[in-house]
Amino acid sequence: MKIAVVTDSSANLSPQAAADYKITVVNDPIMFGNHVYHENSDITTDQFYRLLKVEKDIPTISQISMAEMQVVFDQLKAAGYDQVLVVGLSSGISGWVNNLKAYAPSVKDLDVQVFDSRTACAGTANMVKLAAAMALAGYDMDEIMAQLTHLRAATTTVLIVNSMRHLVKNGRIYNNSSLAGTMVLRNKPIISFNEHGKIQVLGKERTLKNAQQAVQEQFGRFVITSQLPVRLDVISANDEQIAEDWASELRYQFPAVRVKTGEIGPLMGVLTGDHALGMIWSLDWKPLLTTLNGQQAH
Repeated sequence: MKIAVVTDSSANLSPQAAADYKITVVNDPIMFGNHVYHENSDITTDQFYRLLKVEKDIPTISQISMAEMQVVFDQLKAAGYDQVLVVGLSSGISGWVNNLKAYAPSVKDLDVQVFDSRTACAGTANMVKLAAAMALAGYDMDEIMAQLTHLRAATTTVLIVNSMRHLVKNGRIYNNSSLAGTMVLRNKPIISFNEHGKIQVLGKERTLKNAQQAVQEQFGRFVITSQLPVRLDVISANDEQIAEDWASELRYQFPAVRVKTGEIGPLMGVLTGDHALGMIWSLDWKPLLTTLNGQQAH
């Protein structure tokens, strides 16, 4: 069976990675008022954050339609694929994954499976690349889904935001009772995805440095207890230099960890606002794939 891997643009895959692993990327829509922009095609990340500064209204999230997805499925079927695995943005943020699960049985002559990453940005991207690499190596759908479930359970996403305004406006906070005090200007709210993929408030710190230290300590505990190689992605919303500086510090403190930097694209930027900073840590999918290949030849 020939398996195609599809994801949405909020994973922030580079064009090179998408090409190398033969991943199909569908662009997420966002809305400024009544105007719809699609990530990568209508608006770049830089353009989004510039627009965020001048627009009075807070943008909102929209969804990729099933009509758009059917076009993608038809193209993949025409290209000779028998199965499609969609690895998507957390269902706690968008209804797209659940809508796809409901729609999938109606797709003719193509077996469509949907996996909820329960995270976003690099967290989703790591799962997508693992799935695509396994598909190219000849693993079947059940094997791929099992490893994705394993990687998802070992993935943590923690973000430091400047303001809760965007999350509140979009109705994307799970534990609203924890909002007390986080709206104070000098506080730096710390948010995360819970086990169901919903965004929750973990706490708050008075300064960015204190918030970074709190997140770093949480990551350090993961590194100590992990028996397998670890990957860390440091991501930012329009603050590339701060992310690079933090990544350099983390590479020095955790020399055994593979540390990468990335961006918070428009869709997640709708929720975080600008100048958000985050860490996404998980098992490193590349050694994980090597181990799998050593266990079973394909």
